[in-house]
Amino acid sequence: MKEAYQINKVYSIILILVGLIGITARYFDAGDWQLTALIPTFFGLILYFCTTGIQKENAAVGHVAALVTSLLIIMSLVMLSKGIFGDAGWGRKQWIFLIIIAGGIWSLRSQILYFKAQRKRKANQAKS
Repeated sequence: MKEAYQINKVYSIILILVGLIGITARYFDAGDWQLTALIPTFFGLILYFCTTGIQKENAAVGHVAALVTSLLIIMSLVMLSKGIFGDAGWGRKQWIFLIIIAGGIWSLRSQILYFKAQRKRKANQAKS
């Protein structure tokens, strides 16, 4: 799976599942619905809809996906550090943040490499 759109699709599906698992686990753990658990699902849906634009090599859509992914990584790093260094310790939320960070870095790296290759390919076509 080398293509950026494939990795973006997998990452978006992971985000959707993580949000749904988070809200379900919260319900069974505490007995209430915490809608903030759906934040990864919301971002996952945005990234999922960006997949076709990335596949069609639309640079604007690719940059939106990279921006959303970067925002997710930064938010997750902040929340992970709050949980670890605060009084929450290591729990379900920290695992979710770790999954979001690792997947985000994987997705962002693939997008950067993909668009670098695309620029190089267009430059070579312009020379010919």
